[in-house]
Amino acid sequence: MSTTNVAVKSAFLSKINWAQAIGFAAMILSTFGIDLDDKTRADILAGIIGLQGAITWILRTWFTTTVTPTVAGK
Repeated sequence: MSTTNVAVKSAFLSKINWAQAIGFAAMILSTFGIDLDDKTRADILAGIIGLQGAITWILRTWFTTTVTPTVAGK
């Protein structure tokens, strides 16, 4: 078994976690916080979900250089 040292950071500082949290908040606001007709609400939610997925994919693929302590422990 070999040992590798890797940089770790807090999950609180994770760009992916923040992207997901912001997307979740936007979905909650568009569902409960704004009085819109059903079609407009569905269009906004579809846009939020698509953008959230794309941002997460981009951040994970090209902008993640560290691992969390949980992953490092495996």
